[in-house]
Formats: sequence, structure tokens, C-alpha cells
Amino acid sequence: MKNITMKAFTKQMNWIFILLLSTAVLSCNSSNKQNENKEELAEDLQEVKQDVNAILEKDKKELKMEIDSAIADFNEKLYDYEDELRKGTKQVNTETKDLIEELKIKSDSLTVRVDEMKDQGEETWDEFKEELQYDTENFKESVEAFFEDNK
Repeated sequence: MKNITMKAFTKQMNWIFILLLSTAVLSCNSSNKQNENKEELAEDLQEVKQDVNAILEKDKKELKMEIDSAIADFNEKLYDYEDELRKGTKQVNTETKDLIEELKIKSDSLTVRVDEMKDQGEETWDEFKEELQYDTENFKESVEAFFEDNK
């Protein structure tokens, strides 16, 4: 009787051992899959960060080109205007001189803001970009209005 009970007990212990071993193997596989998933997520996150940075840099480059173009346009028009003043074909009063100085200051301010652009990260970019676009449009309109009024 003792022999049968011992056989049954040994058989039960073998089954318990097999179950524990199976559970251990399965949990290791699960752990490996979790590690693989973590690695994949880390890679995906890195790719997303790179994509965001690429978009941000492209956005900065486009805005810089727009501002540089507006400043170059102003400088060209101002050169032509000042050339006419030197030739004596135009007369300028104090108010006009003040307006020219104001436009020069705005142009210089935009140049400084373009330099500040490289320090902007994705957290601050949208607000900075919106302000800079507003200032650029304001500058363009002021330049256009000045040279339209002072033909």
C-alpha cells in the first residue's frame, strides 16, 4: 500500500514539476516578448522624435527663407529710395525719415528673431512661429505701405 501511495505521490510530484517548468518557460517567453516590445517601442519613439525634429527644422528653414526674402525686398527698395534721395529727385521730411528708421529697426528686430529661432524647441516653437509670422506680415505691410505712399 505504501508502495502505491509513493508511486502516486511521485507521479503527482512529476506532474507538478512539469507544470512549474512549463509555467517558468512560458513566463520567460512572455518576459522576452515584453523586452522585445519595449525595444520596439523605444525604436519607434526614437523614429517619431527624429521625424518631429525633421519637420521642425523644415518649418524653421521655410520661415527663415520667408523672413530673409522680406528683409531683402525691403533693403532693395530702401536702396533705390535712398538713391533717388541722393540724386535729388525726391525730397524727404522728418516724418518720412522717422518712418524709414522705424522700418530699419523692424528689419533688425526680425534678423535678431531669426537668430533666436534656432533655440526654439518643439515645446515653444508653435507660439514663437505664430508671433514671428505676425511680425513678418506686419513688417511686409508696413514696407509696402511706406513705399506706396512715397513713390
